[in-house]
Amino acid sequence: MTDDRKDVYIKYSLYLSESKSNYDIRGKRLCAALYYLNSPYDLNKRGYRKFLKERAEHLVFYPWTTDGVLHLLAFMGVGYRQLPKTGGSKKKSEASMERREVRQSEIINGFLLYLQNEREYSPNTLRIYSTGLSDYFSYFDEFTQDNCRRYIAQLGNEGKSPKTVRLRITALERLGEYLRKPVRIKRPKIQKTLNTENVPTEKEYNTLLDYLDGHNPKYAFIVRLLGTTGARVSELTQFTYEHIQQGNVVLSGKGDKYRRFFFQKRLQQEAKGKTGLVCLNRYGVPLSKEGIRYMLKTFAEKTGIDKRKLHPHAFRHFFAKMYLKKTKDVVELADLLGHGSVDTTRLYLQKSYEEKRRDFNKSVDW
Repeated sequence: MTDDRKDVYIKYSLYLSESKSNYDIRGKRLCAALYYLNSPYDLNKRGYRKFLKERAEHLVFYPWTTDGVLHLLAFMGVGYRQLPKTGGSKKKSEASMERREVRQSEIINGFLLYLQNEREYSPNTLRIYSTGLSDYFSYFDEFTQDNCRRYIAQLGNEGKSPKTVRLRITALERLGEYLRKPVRIKRPKIQKTLNTENVPTEKEYNTLLDYLDGHNPKYAFIVRLLGTTGARVSELTQFTYEHIQQGNVVLSGKGDKYRRFFFQKRLQQEAKGKTGLVCLNRYGVPLSKEGIRYMLKTFAEKTGIDKRKLHPHAFRHFFAKMYLKKTKDVVELADLLGHGSVDTTRLYLQKSYEEKRRDFNKSVDW
């Protein structure tokens, strides 16, 4: 920490010692201030926004850090709120602001706990929601429909991407449901596209399996599961050998939607005599998305396949392309993939650059 920042911390500590906030709030704010001042982020709004973006994982587990940093920046005169300046009104205003901040922190904490325990949202989704809601409360003290609309308009003025804005809207709508204060906000339109260049071809898929059958049968089984079910990693890690042996299973997937998975006969045969979860490492610990991704990149190097084509979600796209090639049934594929709309599934009808070039040369002969 630089000398300038040490001076800020000392002055802020003295300021907190004279405040009427309880010891718990003071302690958390001091911890948050120390954490931020020891970080590389600038002591301004831009630095704070970068901090939110890059330290989301920390904020999910210590959401009070956001309020502490905001309070520090307000003390320095560069935050989103102005601290009161004088006498008796200072104590009253400060106490009121502290109560609001505590209440906001309680709302976010309770909401995240509800999503984690009752709705079983993924850690990544929780981090996105935590960051978005902390940012919202840095602008507004109360959760209302009008404030939500103004907040989304502000994000547009700041040049946030449509994807980011849509994620923030979803977070606000889910919080509204939790608080029983429903909000509805128009979403910016995004042209849905699918990068078909980063999907393995049938030849590459078979090349990978040939290699794995000889060098790593465990991952050959996992890749076949991905390539023949269209499962997401969150769904893949729920599969047991018992599920596969019985030929199908209904599981909860993205967005609390239930869907049925079918398993090909080859996998049913290979699963015989085995029990428990499929995706475990050699220590008996469930494989993570990052672990599976890392292994696939390693196999890409061994087989000479483009690394961009070997990631867990690529096999979901591969399954969709292959199923459409065999059946031409978009509606049935939408059901198998768990899509809420057939429009989403239609993306898999897109052709890659090589496919377009081949068809063009074949068709345009005049």
